Amino acid sequence: MGATTRNPSNRDYLQSTKFKFNMARLPGATYFCQTVNLPGLSLTEVIRPTPFIDLYMPGEKLIYDSLNLTFLINEDLSDWEQMHDWIRAMTFPREFEEYANLGKLSAASQIRVGSRTPPQYTDASVTIFTNKNNPQIRVNFKDLFPTTLGGIQFNAMDSAENILTCDASFKFSYYNIERV
Repeated sequence: MGATTRNPSNRDYLQSTKFKFNMARLPGATYFCQTVNLPGLSLTEVIRPTPFIDLYMPGEKLIYDSLNLTFLINEDLSDWEQMHDWIRAMTFPREFEEYANLGKLSAASQIRVGSRTPPQYTDASVTIFTNKNNPQIRVNFKDLFPTTLGGIQFNAMDSAENILTCDASFKFSYYNIERV
């Protein structure tokens, strides 16, 4: 094997600032998103007992980590409030009508909810760009829903330049990776 065959064909590094997050239900997240992760995944294992040692075999279930997002909070709290209302409607803490309004909340966000798609879900994507700002990879998340929404910490001692951020976590059914 020669030295030229061991060299990678693409020697450009992936940059952490070259991404764009899109979610139909929260269109402001595209503009205000500061960080997003590509969730890891793991495979369950099956133990095969033997008289000597236990052997492990690949299991059948794929387990995805959570999708985590950090976003800037705009002064009217619209994105934070939409996510708050989304979580609250899925759990209907006061009355069943809050869950019934979940479809209205998704319609207000201009989501096309199909007859088979429950209104608590949405799809999202992360587009990863090259060093030359060309879209290269799109990761499409299916059936996304929020599981946590961070609080907002106000502080009278902060300067006016300090912009508040919030963390949110999502679960999803799966994601697909496509070359753009």
